[in-house]
Amino acid sequence: MVKITHTLQTSCVMQHFLSTFPQNSWYDFYKVEQKKEYWTKLNHFLAKEYQMHACYPPKAHIFEAFNICEPQDVRCIIIGQDPYHGAGQANGLAFSVAPNQNIPPSLKNIFKEYSTDLNTEQPLNGDLSSWAHNGVFLINTALTVKEKSAGSHRNKGWEIFTENAIKYILEKSNEAGFICFGAPAYKLALSCCADFTKNDPVTLHTPHPSPLSAYRGFFGSKPFTTFNNKQAEKGRKTVTWNLPLSPQGKLF
Repeated sequence: MVKITHTLQTSCVMQHFLSTFPQNSWYDFYKVEQKKEYWTKLNHFLAKEYQMHACYPPKAHIFEAFNICEPQDVRCIIIGQDPYHGAGQANGLAFSVAPNQNIPPSLKNIFKEYSTDLNTEQPLNGDLSSWAHNGVFLINTALTVKEKSAGSHRNKGWEIFTENAIKYILEKSNEAGFICFGAPAYKLALSCCADFTKNDPVTLHTPHPSPLSAYRGFFGSKPFTTFNNKQAEKGRKTVTWNLPLSPQGKLF
């Protein structure tokens, strides 16, 4: 009897592992996705991964982008790859880190271009949640990762979920556009837009801000002001890009 109870409890945990999805205007999307075969497989995979290994972000923050930024409020979609895989870094938003964490190299380069583009001071920290509150959907193609193992949760179902989520945004609003850092993000954006040609979303493409590629055209691309200008040309809502400022003053 004890073994049976344990099995039932384990099964229950697996079944509801991804039940932390917010019950806001995203919930109709979630109800459809959770009935699909890929979601069941992903759910079981993640329940085991989080049970056996350190994984990030914490379970409560996996859907942080969906919790903060509802589909009808999205103005800009920024696509990352997978979360930072160091302890305490990932907070559920692409490129973002928890406020008490050191700023990773790619985000440092984003902030360098941000400071130049907007002629403003360096942000207080690497937490991008204020962008999310202002309509920036910061989504990774894989929403989870195993500690110190980049890409470890790719090709497990997250990519299907992410693409469907972006298409859901385009279905619900014609205000949303894209800033694509790197070729994979741009490819995904174009794929999602193929079914929504009437939306004609703003779609900016720059090299990735990684130190390996930032000097190939990311620096000087002015993605933030360019995006807002193109949104305004189409009569669409722009983004308030200003982040909380560091008391140290302008860094670059």
